[in-house]
Amino acid sequence: MEKRELALAEMSAAEEKFMAFQDDYKGKRWGNATVNLFFSLEHLIKALLASAGIEATSHAKIKILFSMHYIKPGAISVKIGRYLGNLYDRRVTAEYSTLRRSEFTREEVDTYLEWVKESAIEILPLLSRNGIDTDTFNSLLNFP
Repeated sequence: MEKRELALAEMSAAEEKFMAFQDDYKGKRWGNATVNLFFSLEHLIKALLASAGIEATSHAKIKILFSMHYIKPGAISVKIGRYLGNLYDRRVTAEYSTLRRSEFTREEVDTYLEWVKESAIEILPLLSRNGIDTDTFNSLLNFP
């Protein structure tokens, strides 16, 4: 798959996961909302990598390549990498913990939403510079 085509597919997946997050948020399904926020951010990062011709197929590779190509050179803040790692850990809890229904709160999810918004503020301009349309994802960030 061509890098532009792959980047656009990842952007579409990021948008889809963010819309699923919005539905979960409205339905007060905080664990599911956390899962969808994580995947939205991960797909956004995969879109950025793909737009630069870098394909990553696992979470571990995404973290390594994102850090190597964007965080270490200073194009993206270190905190964005931490947000991704922390959201990954919470996603695992949300999907596999027996207490997942009671463990997540709106306040926690609101924090995760701010992390994704902060991440998008740094990632979307880089995607735009690489010729990827970010208008739809950017418009979704006006939630709630």
